[in-house]
Amino acid sequence: MQELLIILQGGFEEDNVTVFVNGKQARRDTELSTNPLLGIAEEVAIPLPARGATIGVDVTSRGLSGGLKLSGKPKSLLVSIEDGKLLVREGTGREAFL
Repeated sequence: MQELLIILQGGFEEDNVTVFVNGKQARRDTELSTNPLLGIAEEVAIPLPARGATIGVDVTSRGLSGGLKLSGKPKSLLVSIEDGKLLVREGTGREAFL
């Protein structure tokens, strides 16, 4: 089983975030806020199935949701809130701060 690094970046202010893998809840965090010095709110690793996965991210405190279908060996997933929209994109795996 492989792991996916998820980095919650800018725009979070005491938000509740749930991460789903193939429709099943993989993680839930509450009251996350972006650290202005680091530019991240949280950095977590979640296990992925061996063959591709669809990752969903819900910011329930704002009614935002987004997702991305992954294939191959993804390195990281970058999530941010910009202009009231949830942005989810694949990263390089070199974005880790902590």
